[in-house]
Amino acid sequence: MNEKIVDYAAQCYGIEKPQLKPMSGGHYTHVYEFAQNNRQYVLRIIPPDDEYSIQAVKAIQGWTSYFASHGASVPKPVVSRNGNLIELAEQDNKIYTIVVSEKARGTLAERLSSDQWNDTLYHNIGKAVGKMHALAKEYIPSGLSLKRPEWNMIRNLYNSTKCLDSSQLIIKEKYEKNMNYICSLAKDKDCYGLIHNDLHFANFYVDLDNNTITLFDFDDCSYGWFVMDIATPLFDIVVLYNRCDKEKLVSRFLKNFLKGYVTENNVNTFWVNQLPYFLKELEIYYYTLLFEKYDVNDHKSWVGKFMVNRKYRIENDIPYISLDFEDLLEIK
Repeated sequence: MNEKIVDYAAQCYGIEKPQLKPMSGGHYTHVYEFAQNNRQYVLRIIPPDDEYSIQAVKAIQGWTSYFASHGASVPKPVVSRNGNLIELAEQDNKIYTIVVSEKARGTLAERLSSDQWNDTLYHNIGKAVGKMHALAKEYIPSGLSLKRPEWNMIRNLYNSTKCLDSSQLIIKEKYEKNMNYICSLAKDKDCYGLIHNDLHFANFYVDLDNNTITLFDFDDCSYGWFVMDIATPLFDIVVLYNRCDKEKLVSRFLKNFLKGYVTENNVNTFWVNQLPYFLKELEIYYYTLLFEKYDVNDHKSWVGKFMVNRKYRIENDIPYISLDFEDLLEIK
């Protein structure tokens, strides 16, 4: 990252550059943390990109600001010394976007061991997601240019742009069939709206002292089915804790997640029963990603473990996880 841009970013928020400490986890953006007035903050510098334009960042900041102001579990965006939710810096004919938010308390969810989780935490993840979806039903962007795109208009876990080669024709057919079914689903206000769309365990913090959850990283937020934000953490928990009894783990997680979810937003048995289709979409996405880029024969890594018999399972329509999903929704 260009030092002049970092200097300017620090000035915008009334701090010195040495106060900015680089953080890990930013795949595209440059992320720093700093302290000010006994509070912790996160500063992000976003390089120019077709999907992360200035208007896109404004739209994301507008949504998260609304989300935070209505008591939801998200780091509150912070205005600059100039009173702006975003600042711009130009270097070499490129415009970088700068944003700051409060830092979430706790530990990144994916860093917790399996024995650190409990039913209350699973419940509170569902509650946080339910609150987000309930607010999404009422949220109206301040202008058309600040409306986020549909889920299939940007890169994300459910919209892979990767092409499968000739050895993967059956999987390609399965992908297209599954996608056609998903696209045939209803899109009314009760089931479709602004979602996080990247809600894996690296995108929320857990405060073990208070059993609280904080969602963050809304860069992929878009309009999609609310059930997508249920399927993603459900899929991810199986990947993270692959040594556990999968059915028992998923049953416990989803049962408590849904208990929390329905305290904030409605979900019926129809949509719970659609989870296998969205899980299959994620399964195919990760298969294509890992098949192309990683050593799938390293059975000691999570990649290798995930890929064992994965091609066979997809080609033969074996569910990602075998459960009676409807039975886990106690409120029917």
